[in-house]
Amino acid sequence: MSIPPKKKECKGKREAKDFESCGEERYLYKYNLCQTCLYEFLYHTGQGKEILNSKILAKAEKDVAKKLRKKSKEEKDVIVDYDKKLQDKVNAVIRLIDIGLPCLAKNYHPNQMHAGHIYSRGSEKSMRFNLHNIHRQSAQSNHFQNEDGLLREGLVNEYGKEYFEFIGELRRTPILKLAHHEFKEYYKKACSIYNLLKKEGKVFNLDQRIEMRNQINLELNIYDKEFCEFKT
Repeated sequence: MSIPPKKKECKGKREAKDFESCGEERYLYKYNLCQTCLYEFLYHTGQGKEILNSKILAKAEKDVAKKLRKKSKEEKDVIVDYDKKLQDKVNAVIRLIDIGLPCLAKNYHPNQMHAGHIYSRGSEKSMRFNLHNIHRQSAQSNHFQNEDGLLREGLVNEYGKEYFEFIGELRRTPILKLAHHEFKEYYKKACSIYNLLKKEGKVFNLDQRIEMRNQINLELNIYDKEFCEFKT
């Protein structure tokens, strides 16, 4: 239970020490003045008005500075390439789903693993964020476009022809028309998914890798459901 404040003598202190207050026993506020005297000091004395104006000015300057910081942040945010950041984060998610496995194109464990597109980003831009179209591929193999065929062969060998045909059908995906703020929101979702997968540190079997792609596509919600799920 809180202790109620005590009444004390209204006698100005600090900046109001020379102010002629009422001197009565009252509940005190700033500068050791009662509510009535505080009002009189701030609004009807030269020193009080100066203090009041300085506080108003300080608050105004603080508000302006806050608005300028916000504007600066917004201006910087506009030039951030969230399209690329989203792609990079989705690729990072793929590497966690496929962690521990050899390059799908060359069947070896490289020093650096990339996330390769079964159908390239350049030729099929609308499906570039679809996790079914992205699988593990060594950095070296990913740099050579003529090894796209090897990546597809590896996919068929591991997941089957039906899955490969499903990915081919994803080329029907409508053209993506996303605004800057939409790319940003999808990127934030991808970051949350990545952080969770990284924390869990799981290794997935073949069926789980497909299911994870299904689930994350749906969670990101970039595409309509028909383009998100492969049903075995």
